Amino acid sequence: MTEVKKESLALRLWRLFLRALPLMGLLSLGLWLWLRGGMPDAKAIKDAVLSYADAKPLLVALFMILLFALKSVSLMFPILALMAACGMLFPLPAAILVATLGTAVTLTIPYFIGRGAGPDMTVKLQQKYVRLRELRALRRRNEFFLAFLIRIIGILPCDVVSLYLGNTRMPFWKFLIGGVLGFMADVLTATVVGMKAEDRSSPWFWGAIAVNLLVAGGSTLFYYFYRKRHGSEEEEKAE
Repeated sequence: MTEVKKESLALRLWRLFLRALPLMGLLSLGLWLWLRGGMPDAKAIKDAVLSYADAKPLLVALFMILLFALKSVSLMFPILALMAACGMLFPLPAAILVATLGTAVTLTIPYFIGRGAGPDMTVKLQQKYVRLRELRALRRRNEFFLAFLIRIIGILPCDVVSLYLGNTRMPFWKFLIGGVLGFMADVLTATVVGMKAEDRSSPWFWGAIAVNLLVAGGSTLFYYFYRKRHGSEEEEKAE
């Protein structure tokens, strides 16, 4: 029992350290810029980043994927903002590829944290996020479809779902492929929004936002009727 508590405490401290990394990085960057003579203006930063992305696209892509990895253990970087940033930095096909790989990394890290944690994690997560109990009943029908559906509707925090599905031992490839496919509407629309961020009169900009809202609304409505029809059936079988 003592070893389990120690491991649990060590895991919590490790996660706390990882969550603090983005803030530590930003503070370090701010201190470095201050020591070098002050903060440059926003346009200078943007121009420098874009020119560097043109010169070193692979390095910038790896850096973006690192930010996606940090997002998986921190609330500091909204995943849609990172996807949009890919659209600003790269041509659209490359932006979609980098955002998709980054999304896969974002899903994978908390999955394995959850898989390595004790069974008490599931109990704690279900106590804090009551909707996770709905997944227990629905996943008996089709795990892959559930991994896809729960991502596209986005009713629960990304890392919480990954922790839960990892802790309850959903097969990794069902979890990952279903989850990435569930995020593809966000990947496609957010990268287009980022690509057209400076031209907000563009029909592509507003069209991408409209498509994202339609997908979110439509998938939420589908989930409501799907749960209403199948959730009660599975709960009765579980009883």
